[in-house]
Amino acid sequence: MKDLDPEDFIEQQSSADISTTIAHLYRGEMQRSYTWRTRLDTSTNWAILILSALITWTFSDPHHPHELLLFALLFIAILLGIEARRFMYYNVWHSRVRALETDYISRTLDPDIEVTSREWLKLLAEDLRSPHFKIPYWHAISHRLRRVYVWLFTLTVLLWFGKLAMHPTPADSLSKIIIRAEFLTISGVVVVPFILAFIFVIFLVTITNPHYDEDWDKIFKSKTIMEDWKKKM
Repeated sequence: MKDLDPEDFIEQQSSADISTTIAHLYRGEMQRSYTWRTRLDTSTNWAILILSALITWTFSDPHHPHELLLFALLFIAILLGIEARRFMYYNVWHSRVRALETDYISRTLDPDIEVTSREWLKLLAEDLRSPHFKIPYWHAISHRLRRVYVWLFTLTVLLWFGKLAMHPTPADSLSKIIIRAEFLTISGVVVVPFILAFIFVIFLVTITNPHYDEDWDKIFKSKTIMEDWKKKM
């Protein structure tokens, strides 16, 4: 059986049926979006919590090993991968919410806007039938790096160098810091360049990957708009 075109199908429905359907769809997609947004916060909170605990313990005693901060980098990288995947799911539901807000609700509230096309209905219907991620995995990683994780990685590496320079006694030369950077049986001459290369790659991914386009989802801050809003209210 051939599927009805969403535009033709809507023409056959009453306005009350359409409004009810859209309202339930909006509420459902909003709940999904909120659920996945909460999961993003959870992974971020875990990353900050783990990093805070390891930093506190590492610096609480001069003889505590610096290697824990290197393990912190590993934990943060794992949580970044998990959070990027969660962001891709969040973006699926959130994009539908914004489509309903920009193409249906805003037009309903402003009768002066002429509806010239219902192409968005076809796109939304197709996405409901066959959901797809809206952004690639590496773009999601780059986005979460820019928002949170690049700062966590940078802070961890800086504190690691600080730990090497301070404990067990203040280092008086760069060579002593490199010697202290020994990890298990791996010489500090290898460890330090590896960490520097790692943070360089992190910055490279953060800067070079395409930015997730949030212009359509931006909450603008303008004193003029706020003043006009207050006058109209």
